[in-house]
Amino acid sequence: MNKKLLLLCTIAVAGFVTLTAFGGKTLEQQKAEIAVMVQGKLDELRAAKEVECTDRVNLEAQRRFDEYLAAEAAAKPTTGKKTTSKGPSAKPVPTPTKPTSPKDDKMNQTQSGNTGTKDDKMQQTTTGDNKSAKDAKMKKTTGGN
Repeated sequence: MNKKLLLLCTIAVAGFVTLTAFGGKTLEQQKAEIAVMVQGKLDELRAAKEVECTDRVNLEAQRRFDEYLAAEAAAKPTTGKKTTSKGPSAKPVPTPTKPTSPKDDKMNQTQSGNTGTKDDKMQQTTTGDNKSAKDAKMKKTTGGN
């Protein structure tokens, strides 16, 4: 009987500890509670890592932007200040001139009052087709015949 009483007390104490340790919850309730706590911890960790990552990305972006601005400032020539740098300087590009045609030349000569010399008139007549130029030359050398 002594053995039965000792066994009964051991089972009672084990049952009491079991019921009080888990708060009288079933195994499914305990697993659900653990899952909720794990999910909460994961959310906290995820938020902390996201903030950390965002800070690192922003820091790197700011560093690259500063480098870009420094490179732009170094490449941009200063205006208003005289510098004594020995580097190459940019020379102004000459403005392109409009090509003139023989008709424009003829108009300019008549407007300026210059009737032109015999050679100028000869050149003006040779700008036409070759046959008429040869004919004009021939008439001048032969005396109009």
